[in-house]
Amino acid sequence: MAAVTFSGFNNIDFNQVVTAIIEQERQPLKRLETQKTTLETQNTAFGTLAGRLTAIQSAIDTLAGDTAVGAVKATSSDTSVGVATSASPIEGSYDIVVTAVARRQVMASVTTYGSTDAVVATGGSLTLTGADGTTATIAVDALMTVKELVDAINSADDAPVTASLVQSTPGNYQIVLTGRHTGSSNAFTVSSGLTGGAGVQFGGNVQNAANATFTVNGLPITSATNTITDVVPGATLTLTKQDPDKTVTVTVSRDTETARGRVEKLVTAYNDLMSFVNDQRTAATNGNPSIARDPLVQQLRNALRTALMSAYDNDGKYTRLAQIGLGFDRTGKMVLDEDVFDDAIQSGVSDVQSLLSGDAGTGGAFGAVKALIKGYTRAGGLVTDVRERLSTQMQSLASRIDNFEEQLERRRLTLQKEFQAADEAMSQMNAQVSSLSALGNQYRLF
Repeated sequence: MAAVTFSGFNNIDFNQVVTAIIEQERQPLKRLETQKTTLETQNTAFGTLAGRLTAIQSAIDTLAGDTAVGAVKATSSDTSVGVATSASPIEGSYDIVVTAVARRQVMASVTTYGSTDAVVATGGSLTLTGADGTTATIAVDALMTVKELVDAINSADDAPVTASLVQSTPGNYQIVLTGRHTGSSNAFTVSSGLTGGAGVQFGGNVQNAANATFTVNGLPITSATNTITDVVPGATLTLTKQDPDKTVTVTVSRDTETARGRVEKLVTAYNDLMSFVNDQRTAATNGNPSIARDPLVQQLRNALRTALMSAYDNDGKYTRLAQIGLGFDRTGKMVLDEDVFDDAIQSGVSDVQSLLSGDAGTGGAFGAVKALIKGYTRAGGLVTDVRERLSTQMQSLASRIDNFEEQLERRRLTLQKEFQAADEAMSQMNAQVSSLSALGNQYRLF
């Protein structure tokens, strides 16, 4: 804003006068800005509320599956036998003794080469045959180096081996063939009909193809692979080391820790929501913008607590969450009694799961809570509707504020022009007074 200088009125700063008038007329605008800020704060708070509800829903989703609280873990007493659960594991204990691990056949060339570019052949072929009769033929119809032969073997999809060029001693390279799979059924043979060049000849095996042999609770088992999926129900064993004198114990047991952790995530998510609601109540008490007094928030708080405390009929022996250790303390905070929960899991995980997600896996206590939350957070839900209403009000206020600002600016310019005109008139009157005063002084000379 350009400064307005007045010369006709001595000792009066009309810039301050204009500013004071505009500031007084700005008061309604300030109220509009305060309203807009309040709506923005409330809109953000409802967004946070939706996020806290989504966290609860996410925690419930992890508890909806048939095995959500019936998780089973598998452990091994030694790293020589790894174990992981797969589908439908069954609790039990298994003593395992590994007398031999499955191995791949390894064969090295007797022929050595002074460099990777040594010419191995100019014609002929190399035939690789698997124990199952699968055959791969590497045909040579031009000069081929040893490196090119290795690459050709690796490019053959039907070859029962992979090849590598190993510098076994300084300046000497050998071709090493390794079976693609472990087990005696995956052995292979090599027949060389290469002509020209250094050729290639193979001696005995560096390592023979062999099956894994081990016992499980005294039962002898043979496997072509070290990954065993059909011995321990619902678990996969991985044999990494043989030791006929060591007994490794694999245990498949109920994983109450994982089940408890999933429920504790729900407890945390619920308490985070309640902490947020309490913070909103504190803000309202202190006179700050909040959503604590919004009927939707109060309705949600009551409905959510009711859903978590209600009874749910099912085929199991539990009908209330409190029976499995999930309840509330005196402050309204959700708590989990770990001992009660663990006992409930151990005595009948299916009964617990029926309470949480219903007999069909889609109902129960958490199914009701999930449906409740969905009514608030889904597109077109209660929270979404409130946020859209607040956004509309904010847009309306923003337009009113812009219009008001334009009106104030026009008002400022009008006042400046009025005071400038008054100043000019006063300056003219002052000049006339000065002229009359000078003329009067002249007449007094006579």
